[in-house]
Amino acid sequence: MKRDDNTLPILSQSGFSLVELLVYMVILSVLMALITVSFTQTARQSARQSGIAETQIETGVGLELLRSDLESAGFGLPWGPDDATFPGYGEPGPLGGVGVPSALNGVDLSADSQNTADYLVIRATSVIRDPAGQRWGWLGFDASGTLRIDSLSREPLDNDWVIALRTNISAANTRSLETDVSGVFGFHANAANLEAIAPAPTINDPDGERLLLYAIADKTTAAISRPFNRIDYYIQPGGEVPSRCAPGTRTLSQRQLNQTDGNFSSPQPVVDCVADFQVVFFLDTDEDGGWDQRVNANGLAGLNAAQIRNRVKEVRCFILLHEGGEDRSYTHPTANVNVGVTDANGNLEIADDGSGPLGRQFNLAASIGPNWANYRWKVVNLTVNLKNLR
Repeated sequence: MKRDDNTLPILSQSGFSLVELLVYMVILSVLMALITVSFTQTARQSARQSGIAETQIETGVGLELLRSDLESAGFGLPWGPDDATFPGYGEPGPLGGVGVPSALNGVDLSADSQNTADYLVIRATSVIRDPAGQRWGWLGFDASGTLRIDSLSREPLDNDWVIALRTNISAANTRSLETDVSGVFGFHANAANLEAIAPAPTINDPDGERLLLYAIADKTTAAISRPFNRIDYYIQPGGEVPSRCAPGTRTLSQRQLNQTDGNFSSPQPVVDCVADFQVVFFLDTDEDGGWDQRVNANGLAGLNAAQIRNRVKEVRCFILLHEGGEDRSYTHPTANVNVGVTDANGNLEIADDGSGPLGRQFNLAASIGPNWANYRWKVVNLTVNLKNLR
């Protein structure tokens, strides 16, 4: 039989040698290592960027809450004719007021081992996390002589707890708190409840006298103990913080003074991973319309409610925090961070009343620990022009 010359023995067929296979495996291993390193770096970078973005979103939401409350300071507060005759309502904790309620107060607690930062108190009827706090209106008579309640807000005063203020735009410029014969100042917003303090009807109704009504709690609240609401901002001592936060940082929190029992509500987080919180007030000491003096958190201590109402023009809050979590590939440039009003060279400015710096220098190395430099620290400045003091 004739053999096919195109068919070669199996042993004579060419293929990959062992050396070639080893070279191929080495090249493949190197490529896989490079891909793994690149993927790991990309994943870490993505996680860092995600953490930074998360911090920025959470911080933005928290700061808007603080901004909203500061803009509300003084809304619905009664005042005058003088502090001495205005009853005290008892407020626990730092800056508990007596007499005419002040729209704002602050105190520097840097010497307090528990708080260490500034403490801010805001008073207004609207600083509660409840729709009732956003309702207000007036009480008067219509053309037929019927007592009526009209809402000046989006929603009606639906039997909410309200206070009634009688305005006097004379030189005294008072907003006196109306009470019944037994001294009660809180009423459910219905005509029957408010009849005892209603202004006298006139032949010119509905153009007669009206009382301003401000809701301070909803109708389900058992009782009220003061004719205003109060909310405090401070760095919460202790408490849990997210695992991404640096050691030594805590949470900037808010807590509301309850109307029923006179105690504070549980603290609610505003901004996480906070190392310091500083407050600066801008005052119009000659009351000509523009600010002329900057003071630190203690700068309102010698002012009464009327002076605070007439002089405070602007509030700036400075918050030292870090974005994202620990990043060993990042090194923060300096351990000393100025938290407050700084000059062109980045140095803290001194209060115009000579009481001290407008903020403080915070030492990260002393407070955070050995890994302080592996966090992206920044100072957030919130500036609020007050709208409801006058």
